[in-house]
Amino acid sequence: MTRFKLLIRSESGSVMALVFIWFLTLTILGTTFLTLATYEGKHAIRREQRSRAFFRAEGGLNTGLWRLNHGSEADASFSNDEVSVTYDSVGLKLTAIGKDGLTQCQLEIGLFDDHPFNHIVSYGSYLDTQVFHISNLKEKELTHFEPLPEVDLNYYFNRADFYYSGDQIFDGSMPDGIHYVDGYVTMKNGTTLNGTLVSTGGARFIGFVTIISQLMPDTNLYYPALICADTAQADADITGTPQLVIKGLIYSSGTVIFKGQLLTGPIVAERVVLKSGVNIDDLGQSIYYQYPPGFSSLIEQDYYKRIIRGSWCRSG
Repeated sequence: MTRFKLLIRSESGSVMALVFIWFLTLTILGTTFLTLATYEGKHAIRREQRSRAFFRAEGGLNTGLWRLNHGSEADASFSNDEVSVTYDSVGLKLTAIGKDGLTQCQLEIGLFDDHPFNHIVSYGSYLDTQVFHISNLKEKELTHFEPLPEVDLNYYFNRADFYYSGDQIFDGSMPDGIHYVDGYVTMKNGTTLNGTLVSTGGARFIGFVTIISQLMPDTNLYYPALICADTAQADADITGTPQLVIKGLIYSSGTVIFKGQLLTGPIVAERVVLKSGVNIDDLGQSIYYQYPPGFSSLIEQDYYKRIIRGSWCRSG
């Protein structure tokens, strides 16, 4: 009987121990689940804050860019409870910091001045591309600008290596340099020029003609290959045959009409007509897409700022 009582007491103690262990296990599990739930809740809140901070920063960039293009450079920098935007006019960078609570997200984009010389073709009032091909830097596109930049002919007159009064006909190899013609120009079959042709009356190309623009001394800027305009910026037209090859900028205050030739662009003119298989191939280079010397300044024209592809970056 005594042994039986001892056995019962022993088993009762084991049961109590098991109950205690089970209770402790449940307590630990409950505490763990409660901690996880609390952490998940805080993590969800932080996710929402990061998301709101990101969208506020993105919205700040869009607002800053709009202000920059529709107001002054000072308007692009602003701050409120949700976002702080700064514009670096020297480095052409726009930075936005979105805020939500203690969470921040910083976004940055690089900008460039969008101007007619940044595009393969820029026109003022009329464009006709019947049979037309672009190779390589296709993102340069065909674009409308109003107004187009104006050329300061005195700039090229003062720098001209050769000056001609009245209409001129060229046939054969021309000496290198800037040729300034105060009149109409006809270039016949076999004419070649390493330099710049400036005509106040317009130009016509017949047969195999080649013009290759040259670098400005001590710079990385290229002079235009061909300029046709008069001092009043009245119409000065350009027409070309299928055998025309021009490497460099082409500018006309009037109409450019090209048929089936190789051009490296860009073409900037009031009216542009490209047909019969015109091929513009910049050979994968961007050397001619810079704002050339002797034209009205970017500040005067106040062209839009655009985002440089691939410049977008995020931190935070």
